[in-house]
Parts: sequence; C-alpha cells; structure tokens
Amino acid sequence: LMVKRCPNLRTIQLITTEETKCDQAQWLGSLQSDLSSQHRVSLTVQFSPTLHDRQIKLSNGWIIKIGRGLDYFKPPRGKFSLGCHDLDLRPCLATTVDIFHL
Repeated sequence: LMVKRCPNLRTIQLITTEETKCDQAQWLGSLQSDLSSQHRVSLTVQFSPTLHDRQIKLSNGWIIKIGRGLDYFKPPRGKFSLGCHDLDLRPCLATTVDIFHL
C-alpha cells in the first residue's frame, strides 16, 4: 500500500521480533530485494527481543504500529476466491493500527 500510494517513499525501517520457526528471513529478504529493484525503496529490518508491538518507520516521519504484526489478513478460502491475489478484497483479523507523525 505504501509503495502504491507514496511516490516519494525511499526508506522503510521495520522493527519486529524474530521468528525462528518460519522462513521469516527468506520472506523479508525477498521483500527487500523486490522493493529495491522494482521501486527504489530501501527496507531495513531490525529485530527486538523485547518489542511487543511491531512498527514501521517511514522516511517522511510517519510511524505505523501494528499490534498483530504484518500478517493481519485472513487466509483466502481458495486459489480462485476474492482476495487471493488482492489484499484489498481480503478480510482482516482483529488488531489495532496506530499511525502517527513525529
């Protein structure tokens, strides 16, 4: 969403907890590569063992705090269901999102 709606976006700093039981490093590496090569956006990832809420800091001073983390969409019902490839059409899990500017 940020890449689509913020044409001057150049850096994203993601602060989150480290997950050892999934392919988090591979997923984030792929996201970093795509953002850099396709959109000229630099994604830096910082892991915090004490952080509960996840936050995204944008280069324009905005901070987005997500209580659930980045995976807040419900899974699609099937390969051809609405929302399978467009998250705008997919229901969300219950969470809070705080957006503020410094």
